[in-house]
Parts: sequence; C-alpha cells; structure tokens
Amino acid sequence: MLTFKFSKSAATQAAAYALRQAVFVEERGIAAEIEFDEKDTDDRLYLVAYADSNLPVATLRLEPQAERTMRFGRVCTRQSYRGHGIGQQLLTAAEKWARQQGYTQGLIHGEVSAQGFYERCHYQVTAGPYDEDGAPVVVMMKQF
Repeated sequence: MLTFKFSKSAATQAAAYALRQAVFVEERGIAAEIEFDEKDTDDRLYLVAYADSNLPVATLRLEPQAERTMRFGRVCTRQSYRGHGIGQQLLTAAEKWARQQGYTQGLIHGEVSAQGFYERCHYQVTAGPYDEDGAPVVVMMKQF
C-alpha cells in the first residue's frame, strides 16, 4: 500500500533527493550539479510516495507558477517500482492537492521519452521539443 507525504521537512527532502540521485544522476547520467538546482531550497515542498510506510518509491517537486499554474518537476519513480501505476498515482495526488490550493492547471517539462506517460495522464504538449539539461523536453499542460 502506498502512502503520500507532502512536506518541506528535511526527511522528506532527503527521500526525494535520494530518489532523484538514483534515477536521474545514476540511471540517466545527468550531472548532479544540473539535477540539484537553485529550486531545491529548504522551503521547497516535495511529494514522496512510500511503499510499506518507509520506503520512498516516487517523488516530485512542487513549483508554483503564475496564473494559478502548478509545475510538477523532477518526477521520478524507483526503477524496480515502475510499470505499476505508481507514477500516475503520485501525479494524481499532486494534482488533487494543487486543486485544493486553488491552482487550475498543471505544467510539466517532461523528457520526450516520458511524453506517452504524461499523455496517458491527460497532459497535452504545448511547446517543444527543445533541449533542457542535455535531454529533449516537451512542455505539457493539463487543466484541472
């Protein structure tokens, strides 16, 4: 069973960072200096999905934008947990939270390799592809 935790706590940030290190830096080969950027501040809100209450398996970073838009950044799932709908559950939980906070749309800068996943979550390409941090990326939006 999954549990979802929205938090700015050091423990939640550590869980999010560990997942991002494993997925983006080690697995995808993105430089740590690029992966961990100026948006990773002490007051940044993260969402982490936990399996069995203590194992972080998926995460995303919440980045409020103008015009009631919430950007979901650095979305990733632990490799051994992919293909089980966890990423979609994570994104759905983030969207629900954003709606409750008054946001009306979601924004994702997703790698082209993940475009199909985001389309299945009802996001539509609005720009791109273009290079972001060494990977081809598309900008995708969804109205809540």
